[in-house]
Amino acid sequence: MRLEPPRRAPDNEQKLIVLCCLNNLGPCTELQLLQFLFEYDLMNYFEMMFALNDLCDRGQAARTKKGAGYSYTVTAAGKEALELFGGRVLPSVYDLLERTGAEWRQRFRREAQNVSQITQTDRGEYELTLRVVEQDMDMMTLTVSLPSREMAQQLSDKWPRKAAKIYAEVFRTLTEPER
Repeated sequence: MRLEPPRRAPDNEQKLIVLCCLNNLGPCTELQLLQFLFEYDLMNYFEMMFALNDLCDRGQAARTKKGAGYSYTVTAAGKEALELFGGRVLPSVYDLLERTGAEWRQRFRREAQNVSQITQTDRGEYELTLRVVEQDMDMMTLTVSLPSREMAQQLSDKWPRKAAKIYAEVFRTLTEPER
């Protein structure tokens, strides 16, 4: 019995899938888009990057520098391509975006608002920088020195779920009247 490799979409279909995702999920970083596409076995990193680069070259997607990477959005030309050729995308992709899109959009917003970065210092310690960002403006930045990368990673992983509570508590503590 011969095993067939998993079916992969042809290039044009891959580009349409990426456009559908950007249109439904909103602005995404490369990593965010890859997480979505990979989670549902829609395409791999190389297929996604080829599609993104071609879409940007054609003016159907826009690439904007964001931090250490890029953010991508669908353009008016990309929306027009979806109107003309979107019917070539499997209905299951549209169903998937309809079912899961809101959850992924919320996750992407949370990730964009609650940013963390780990760096190793010259002394061998790890600095964890935690940021609350709103509309591209830093609302709060907190840097903590930690003895190990593992501890820094644990705190970094918790940051997206705890950031709002910590920000509110810092703000409340700083604005309460002194006795």
